[in-house]
Amino acid sequence: MNASRCIVSRLLAALTLLGFARCAREEAPRPAAARVERSASEAGALHDAALPPGAAVLPLAAPPRAEAQAFQTLAPGLSVLADRRTDAEGHEHEWLVTRIDLQQHRLQARALGDAPFARLLDEAGVLVAVNGGFFAPNLEPSGLLLSGGSLLGRARSGGGSGVLAVAEQRARLLKRGEALPEGADFAVQCGPRLIEPGGALGIHSDDGQRAARTAACIREAGRELDLVVTLRKGHLGGGPGLLQLAQWLAGPLAPGDASGCEAALNLDGRPSTDVVVAGRPELVRLPLGPVPFALLVAH
Repeated sequence: MNASRCIVSRLLAALTLLGFARCAREEAPRPAAARVERSASEAGALHDAALPPGAAVLPLAAPPRAEAQAFQTLAPGLSVLADRRTDAEGHEHEWLVTRIDLQQHRLQARALGDAPFARLLDEAGVLVAVNGGFFAPNLEPSGLLLSGGSLLGRARSGGGSGVLAVAEQRARLLKRGEALPEGADFAVQCGPRLIEPGGALGIHSDDGQRAARTAACIREAGRELDLVVTLRKGHLGGGPGLLQLAQWLAGPLAPGDASGCEAALNLDGRPSTDVVVAGRPELVRLPLGPVPFALLVAH
């Protein structure tokens, strides 16, 4: 009898110790970094959802990649980079950059009217095309639009704070109302100015708006122009804030770049954001709504 009681006592003691150990493991606080990572990923499941008041928010590093992404040549003087960027909220974005040597290629504006942007996929000679320029409900341009010397839209106060102009194979960023350089054969008015001429940020605070974006980045004293399209992965129509985009453009756009944009202009975004790249169907992103004008490079 005493032996039985001893066995039972030992079993109860062992079970008690196991239970204590289990509770200790469950109640032990997790490392702070683990809590922040989980909160950021849960917030990413909702569109820009806010964390509970007082919760710490730390930017997450981009997932490691096997090798650095590089530009792929579409034609001499024209290349494209498909990469990704992670914003300060931990959201991952597609990062598509088309790099144009303006000494070899001419930027054009093409009026599409109510035709779908996808028609450019089948148009012979089109190498790359993106959206650009604001437009009214009747699909008319809301600001200055000039292509090949032909005026498609006149400058307006509500058409945007900046003008991207190309004259004598060099791109420049002008303020709204500033005279076009002599010999300008391309110009588009939109905004805001993300990077002011000289490299200073043109955006100084976060307005809280998140959307897909298209931007123009001037490099190499205007001889090179980058068309940048960025969209939030897995979130239709989503993308970075304007401050985040400006900060990205202020630094290198691609591995190997020594510096960022010398000037940059927002070219529109939201449902209008799109890109077509000849021979690269995996990079095609079609808009969610009508886009009456395309900025493109063609043979």
